[in-house]
Amino acid sequence: MAPADIEDELVAAYAAIGRAVADFALTLMKLYEDLDPQVQQYAGDVLMPLLRVSQVKGNKLIDRAMSLVEHPVVLEALSEGRIDEGKALMIIDQVSVLDAANQAIAEPVLIAHAATHNYTASQRYARRYVLKLDAEAALRRHEEKRKQRLVEKFNLDDGMCSLRVVLPALDAALAFDRIDRIARALPKDDRTLDQKRSDVAADLLMGKETPAPQGEVCVNLTMPITNILGLTKDPVMLAGYGPLPAPIVADVAANGIWKRILTDPVTGMAEHITTYRPTPAQRELINARYPTCTMVGCNQPAHRCDLDHCCPFDGTNTTVQNLRPKCRHHHRMKTHSNWSCENRPDGTHAWTTPSGRVIETELEPIAEPAPF
Repeated sequence: MAPADIEDELVAAYAAIGRAVADFALTLMKLYEDLDPQVQQYAGDVLMPLLRVSQVKGNKLIDRAMSLVEHPVVLEALSEGRIDEGKALMIIDQVSVLDAANQAIAEPVLIAHAATHNYTASQRYARRYVLKLDAEAALRRHEEKRKQRLVEKFNLDDGMCSLRVVLPALDAALAFDRIDRIARALPKDDRTLDQKRSDVAADLLMGKETPAPQGEVCVNLTMPITNILGLTKDPVMLAGYGPLPAPIVADVAANGIWKRILTDPVTGMAEHITTYRPTPAQRELINARYPTCTMVGCNQPAHRCDLDHCCPFDGTNTTVQNLRPKCRHHHRMKTHSNWSCENRPDGTHAWTTPSGRVIETELEPIAEPAPF
């Protein structure tokens, strides 16, 4: 069988998983609706002997099935294999803050995007779209989620534990930046960077002395100039996270702990800022235009990627047009295998697989294009 045929067969098999999940949801809801109303609250217990699952698992299956059936447009897309279960549940979760009318507007748009993008990119797009559609609803959702901030400890094997902290995205970005800066400033030793970050975080939490961070702790926030002029309240992009409601970052902007990247109000793209090593200005602009590795499906943040010369370096082409972020893994894949890529004149990035299939990475504006 030719490689391309195997790929098509694999895509079809993956789509069949979505159909099976949709069929299971419909069948489970039939069983649930046939139960006496007094028994429905014990539906998880009904599934325990049938499916050999725990009560918790049974209740989760019912909740997921109920969510899918209550959103028939999403369920249909799942059944047709256009999106998988993860994307379907993500879309339902994202539109949950909207009223019925706006849900009807948003669902087909988010499904169409998710059908051609991976989960993380689809979630980022969904957040931005929902914010644009009803910023007040999204802000209310954020406030509700903010009330759920917590610290949890999970016991692991071999004398280890995991500490989980849930807090607002901006606070987490600032906290991680401080930990990362201190860890990177430590002298070289036998520890990995992850191990250093863990040690630094533990020292900070336990009040121990730790080296001062190198430079000011900051986050990158990107917004259209129309926000600054007070003409719009479009979502603001937090680097490494995605869109946030504008009011959330108002205090951060006022306190000056941000790096402003203005965007063209017509296209939504970052605007202008030769050696082999890109200048800091070039790196900043490229990272703003392409927030993640430009391999289709990779979500490694651009600031952790190499800047790859798509056309081999010729002494003059260390330019914004020729450079694209690629994580170290995909940079090596492009250099040492029969994968290839090219930069298109319109700014898109196209990959050619070993079997000859061309996959294009779409541009992802970091601000909403102006409506004129």
